[in-house]
Amino acid sequence: MKLGSALLLVVLCLHAIDAFLRVQDKKLFYNNDQVFLSGANIAWFNFARDFGSGAYDYVKPRFEQAIDEISNAGGNVIRVWVHIDGQWSPKWDANGFATGEDTPSLINELGQLLDHAAQRNVFVIFTLWDLNVTPRQMLHLYSQPDRLQSYLDKVLKPLVAALKDKPALAAWEVVNEPLASITETQRDINPCFDTTHLKYSGAGWSGTHLLLKDILRFINWHADAIKFVDPKALCTIGGAGEWLTTNVSPVTRDHYTDACLIAAGGRQLGTLDMVMVHTYTFQGRFVSDTCPFKKRFLDYHTTKPMVIEEFSTACNECHDAVANYRYLYDSGYSGALAFQYNGPGQCVDDHPVMFAGMSAIRNLNYNGRIDIRL
Repeated sequence: MKLGSALLLVVLCLHAIDAFLRVQDKKLFYNNDQVFLSGANIAWFNFARDFGSGAYDYVKPRFEQAIDEISNAGGNVIRVWVHIDGQWSPKWDANGFATGEDTPSLINELGQLLDHAAQRNVFVIFTLWDLNVTPRQMLHLYSQPDRLQSYLDKVLKPLVAALKDKPALAAWEVVNEPLASITETQRDINPCFDTTHLKYSGAGWSGTHLLLKDILRFINWHADAIKFVDPKALCTIGGAGEWLTTNVSPVTRDHYTDACLIAAGGRQLGTLDMVMVHTYTFQGRFVSDTCPFKKRFLDYHTTKPMVIEEFSTACNECHDAVANYRYLYDSGYSGALAFQYNGPGQCVDDHPVMFAGMSAIRNLNYNGRIDIRL
């Protein structure tokens, strides 16, 4: 009897250790169940200063309240920004190399967030960097590979190693909205790096104009570092619309394919696992009929799960949160994240609106379970 109990305990422990979000057949799975991610973005409470060197102590109650409220509404995921533009974390020396001095504090603080999220059965997507704002201390990481490597070695790899067994950790998102900081008129013989199709996309609105090849190398090296440490980890990027993430029309192109990323960075593990799309109306209308609220998942012919990672009822042709969450669930996507919990702002839903949407689908399971247990 004692031996049988011991074996059962071992089996349960191994099962728990193996319980992480994964990709299978273009869908997301947790344990043996298909999962639909339903929740909200928490962009930041203190811009670029939510984590590292004790910063989390000042915002921890607010993050935990947000997690509690999203969980109570039936949500199961949050998306959180970590470094953003590098002005606070990580720490750099005078020559732009990462020192790693704040890595232990980042591990501790992000670990606290993950632990509370797990208690409330909420996944966490960590967005490391943001190109939808004017980059500051991190801009050199795109043009100076040795500086980038110092960050990967002294910050990212230790972070991944320390957090990889946290059940709430859903995915590492390398960077948010690269489209905002891309040179949109770069011709290249390799279509992976050619951006002339972005002529009418509005690319480069952050005021920074980086070469797409440099951004793809940045992503490739991050994803490779993450998967070298944690082979089961899911990696992605936050895509502004369909321009760079899909091949759904003649003016869109998927630049984040395995082939494009490896061609840019040369690192074989540096590929992405999910397609994340952000979608909003402009002056009350979607600018294209290729957006997710005009298409179904199968229309994009992608081989990877697609999560509608940013949307709002405020900037949608339909102003009914219940209808919007139901549409994304019923259309075969793998997730719907409202923008955003810590409003106000343009294209931001208030709490009752986003919670109404989450609550409306919380008990559905035919396109993936939402009620999960971590």
